[in-house]
Amino acid sequence: MRPFITSIGAILTTVGLAAEPSLPDRPTMRQFDNGNAATKPPSQRQLVDARKELKTRFREPLSHTETSVGAMQAVETLLIAAVTEPDRQLKWLMLAEARRLATAAGNAAAITRSIKLADALYEFDALELELRSLTEIPLRSLDHGRAAALASVAETLATRAEADARLTVAISAQTLAVRAWQRARDKGAAQRAAARHDALEITRLGK
Repeated sequence: MRPFITSIGAILTTVGLAAEPSLPDRPTMRQFDNGNAATKPPSQRQLVDARKELKTRFREPLSHTETSVGAMQAVETLLIAAVTEPDRQLKWLMLAEARRLATAAGNAAAITRSIKLADALYEFDALELELRSLTEIPLRSLDHGRAAALASVAETLATRAEADARLTVAISAQTLAVRAWQRARDKGAAQRAAARHDALEITRLGK
């Protein structure tokens, strides 16, 4: 993960911009499997059989993941199947694999989908996992469209983290948004993201 940007001056030195804030909407979704409460994710030992089942059942889509198109086709297959999968261990593994492939393909929205589905059934730090997954996307390899999509997802994550009083996560997500907007060459959005970053930092320092 790259070092966090902690001041608007550092950001604007890069982009040469001034700013105004922007607050994206916070998406919400929660579902439970057969009314059961959320449980901890399965351990690596518990996933041994699930890995075998994953490779067997999804052999075809998983054999074409060397390209972004093939990876995203596999992601869609896994996410759709995971919704109705009754085995909790296999479901977790399907969602984890979908997230991994989406990260490699640079698809931020698919990362969020996989984590939201998992968050409905398992106990884990969804905000931290989403931030870590988004920062693992190879930003320099993204075209302008995918970079803009990443920036939007990062800003939404920052909003959710701020609402949950997770300001460190919010600031890190907003830093990523600034960099992604820069990659997308959207100066106006980069300005607004930078201003919001500073506002979050001021809030953190004031607490």
